[in-house]
Amino acid sequence: MDVVERTTASIGGEWSVYSGPAAESCDRAGAAPGARWSYIVERVAPAGVDPAVDVERVEQAWEEQGIAVERSESGAADPLLGVRGSGGPVTSIGFNAFPQRYSVTGESTCFDGSVDDLRGVGEG
Repeated sequence: MDVVERTTASIGGEWSVYSGPAAESCDRAGAAPGARWSYIVERVAPAGVDPAVDVERVEQAWEEQGIAVERSESGAADPLLGVRGSGGPVTSIGFNAFPQRYSVTGESTCFDGSVDDLRGVGEG
């Protein structure tokens, strides 16, 4: 969640939660199942801003956090831009700088924990 929030702060503007933060189960090699967080935020794309500049800001913010980055773009004449990341504090993270909508989708690394405990199942 922290990486998603740092990402949106690097770009600025008002973001809204699309999904999460949500606890999900995950498998860890040679260990009991664990948990991870997923989180998706979005905003209306800013008018008059070059999306490539925001992609560069996100790349820099992620690299500073030890995340390996890879740019993506569609093959259209006016390509849709984005960047994907992995490693460091996340399993995966993505930023899409589409003309109508920006979005950041993050998934934390798998950690010791129970999804039921994180969701508060059985409390009452």
